Amino acid sequence: MCEQSNLFDPKTPKDTPPDSGKASEEVPERAPAGPESPSLSEPPALSVSEFNERVAGYLGGLFPGVFRIQGFVTGFQRSYARGGHVYFELHERDPADETRDVARIAMVIWRGVRQRVHRDIEALGGQGGALDDQQVYFEVSVNFWVQGGRLSLLVEGVDVEASLGAQKLDRERILRLLAAEDLLERNRRLALAPVPLRLGLITSLESAAYHDFLKELSQSGIGFRVACVDARVQGPEQEGDMLTAFARFTEHAQDWDAVVLIRGGGSRADLMGFDGEALARAIAVCPLPVLTGIGHEIDRSIADEVAHHALKTPTAAARFLVGRVEDWLTGLEETARQIRLQGERRLVQAGRDLDHRTHRLSALATAGLTGARARLAVAFARLPGAARQVLRLSRLELEQRRQLLPHKTRRPLALARLELRHRLARLSAAAREPLLHGRREMDHREERLRLLDPMHVLRRGYSLTRDARGRLLRSVAGISPGDKLVTRVADGEVESLAQDVRPVKNENATAPRERPDRKEES
Repeated sequence: MCEQSNLFDPKTPKDTPPDSGKASEEVPERAPAGPESPSLSEPPALSVSEFNERVAGYLGGLFPGVFRIQGFVTGFQRSYARGGHVYFELHERDPADETRDVARIAMVIWRGVRQRVHRDIEALGGQGGALDDQQVYFEVSVNFWVQGGRLSLLVEGVDVEASLGAQKLDRERILRLLAAEDLLERNRRLALAPVPLRLGLITSLESAAYHDFLKELSQSGIGFRVACVDARVQGPEQEGDMLTAFARFTEHAQDWDAVVLIRGGGSRADLMGFDGEALARAIAVCPLPVLTGIGHEIDRSIADEVAHHALKTPTAAARFLVGRVEDWLTGLEETARQIRLQGERRLVQAGRDLDHRTHRLSALATAGLTGARARLAVAFARLPGAARQVLRLSRLELEQRRQLLPHKTRRPLALARLELRHRLARLSAAAREPLLHGRREMDHREERLRLLDPMHVLRRGYSLTRDARGRLLRSVAGISPGDKLVTRVADGEVESLAQDVRPVKNENATAPRERPDRKEES
């Protein structure tokens, strides 16, 4: 492999091998040994150098001086980062299986040429020369190292426009593949929590994006919980770091509400790492909603296309999360306000219902007492007449029987008459006693009912106190300082707030009850 050895020296011409300081291990092929020496008429055997020189001459005439070649770059970044000659390979992938290469060729950029193509390389791969796995069009010339017998292509330039077009086509191919597998909308179909406070962050801890994101969250005053996985967001190790971070958050998905992938601004080439198919698949299948803030001002990366929400910058991603939580808090405050208004309306209505029922109960009690008194008066008025009627009939019957009885029976009749008069007197007294007792009982019940009237109790100086939910307070238990209290007195209501709650020790002392004066009818 070209990455394992330095095959060229820029001080030597293209067809001159570098001075490696070692003799070549390859020797010309010898004629097979035999009993007789070869015929003098046969042409002499070629040496290895002669053969390689002929191959070099043939290749030089087979291709023009400079021509274009395209393929997928491998091993570029590590060699490019060393600052000298750049050795890498160009691969051709199998259209039927992109994980398999059908051909490859060694590529070289001399140190002198590197300065000339530096700008083109950064236009495609950024400052780190991240060309690996990209399809690039190179302008090259053929170089065959005669001494080592190795073929390579020398880079003379880079066709930036054609390479960007190839990258665009590759991007469209990945998007079509993801759409065919229903992965473009998969993450967007996940429900983002209305209050996403537990965030998994994927970015470089040394980047400005990390500090901008956390600063925006901290300034909101909301208690976000952020766990960051330090991942490179540029360079050859970018994709591996980000895939590892997504794997960690996927393993503990129950602990987080969303994953945020951010990076600061940069050139299109710097952000090409977010167009990888593997990263897109990791975002699509992530069980958590993924938010991106990659810093694109114009273009959208493939990561943006498959993410749940794609924001332009890390700060915009933080503002989106803050805004979502603030919207939820605003809705919560509005709900609390509506609950408070409904509670106040119901308390007012409950107070009106209580007053209405109190008046109605008082009216019903008064009407019931009046009706009972009237019925009792009617019964009392009818009782003497009925008793007199009974007595009159009894007297007539006795008179008839007296006339029919002989003289000798007058004495028993007289005794019977006396007994009858005695019983009549007892009957009259016994009839009046239940009536008087009933009247006294009715008066007593009327007086008790009048004393139990809530309005009467309130007019005597007492009051009824309820809490904010309308419950009648009979004890200080359950009352806390700051609770709203509504006190009902005879002519209105008073609202207050509890400042100090002090239970009073029960002394088992019962105050004498106040008994109103009442008149009893005799």
